Amino acid sequence: MNTDYISYYFTPLVTMWYIVIYLTLFLAAQYNNRTPLLLAKIGLSAAIMTWFFNEQWLVETLFDILYRCCGIRWSAREWTFRVNLDMWIVYVGMLTSIVVMKVREHRLTDNPRWPTCVKWSIVLSVVVLIWFFVFELLQESKFAYNKWHPYISFLPIMAFVILRNANAILRSASSRAFAIIGKCSLELFIVQFHFWLAADSKGILVVLPGINRRPLNFVITSIMFVYLCDRIAWATGQIATRISSEEKERGLPLPTVVSPPTAAHTIFDAETVEDERQEIAIQMKTLGPSQGPIPFEPDTPIRPTRTDHLVGHPSSQVLLSTARLKSHFATLLTSTSSLHMKILVFLFLLWTFNILWVYPPDHSS
Repeated sequence: MNTDYISYYFTPLVTMWYIVIYLTLFLAAQYNNRTPLLLAKIGLSAAIMTWFFNEQWLVETLFDILYRCCGIRWSAREWTFRVNLDMWIVYVGMLTSIVVMKVREHRLTDNPRWPTCVKWSIVLSVVVLIWFFVFELLQESKFAYNKWHPYISFLPIMAFVILRNANAILRSASSRAFAIIGKCSLELFIVQFHFWLAADSKGILVVLPGINRRPLNFVITSIMFVYLCDRIAWATGQIATRISSEEKERGLPLPTVVSPPTAAHTIFDAETVEDERQEIAIQMKTLGPSQGPIPFEPDTPIRPTRTDHLVGHPSSQVLLSTARLKSHFATLLTSTSSLHMKILVFLFLLWTFNILWVYPPDHSS
């Protein structure tokens, strides 16, 4: 639709931060159990990202490579602004997760002073929320507030999390409306530029003309907008499922236990092996009355299969189950490689379409 990629910055922005968090924890992962080293890695990651996005020539070089190799036209200046606007909230989230793990590890909730700390944190959260809204409303403009946002954006979020977990009633409460919105939040953010708003967020979609009908117009377009995003989210899930789903195996019929003769006693010659998709049948052997009572045998781990004893047995299904087990792992390996191939093909198609797309002559790069 000849729209600049930067209009959809949220999707690549989330992807970029996901990769940053993954690499931060993946590199030297053997030291993640040492808190000082883990904190040092997080600090180093924050320093590198801050330095990179403060050097404008580095960002412009990266975007020049994306343009030449992938045909992606992004504004380096706009992207830098978007990244720096929420630079620190990512690392605050990582530090918060460490704090939560350490509280559980050292069982700080069992400390007699914990209830007092909870009460003070609730009071502080209420004060922070009130201060934040007052501070935001008193700013001269959006641009004046943007200078403060990277350093204070985590305050209302942390305050909300603390209040959300303040007691059992708040923890158990939920909103169905917000749950529906949350399921298609990504689609809501992207589609708004083409449906709810108009002219790439420069206008408003009008279904019912007339200034007096604008409130009704707002309600109608909002309902249509949320419904459309919900359907797009469903379609996106279907496409992702088709790409990542494994081919259904043609399962063999489940083995059955052969009923023993009316003689008397039976003993197990192989134990039941339970798996998510299969089970090994129980082989049974008959003892006559003269052979005495059956010796007690406790439950033990799976013993090696005696194939020499089972070959030729009329109900030898252990070999059949073993073959199914091998087939299961072979199918798993095949499906994994098939998944990688599907992803590569999908990315190749996107790259091809992007390279072949021709922008109008008046498109601003």
